[in-house]
Amino acid sequence: MAGECLVISVILGAMIVGFFRANRKNWGLAVLPLGFVPFVTGAVMYFVERVFNADWTFLLPMILIVASLGIACLWIGVCSVILIKTRKLRVSYVGVSVVFIFTVSLILLIKYYFLAVPAAA
Repeated sequence: MAGECLVISVILGAMIVGFFRANRKNWGLAVLPLGFVPFVTGAVMYFVERVFNADWTFLLPMILIVASLGIACLWIGVCSVILIKTRKLRVSYVGVSVVFIFTVSLILLIKYYFLAVPAAA
């Protein structure tokens, strides 16, 4: 799952680069928090599995994903106040961004729950 998380981060990174090249720096900075949850989860998973040769426990990914979700939602709120000037656009940005981050986090949480809890035979 580390690979999938990092691919999501690379796709969002390409969007950020595209916004910066199109002189839309505010939108590039506004997209940045969307890649926080997949990047942190993917990077930590990669280092724990490959560098430290350790297995995940049940609690570590859950805490990591929920903590990064909270940080990303706070970051989205700060970005909306600083970068987006109109109220209507700000509400749309916050709504869509939080739904996206929550959905990604929920998928990751469900994946690790079913990975940690074996199916009943």
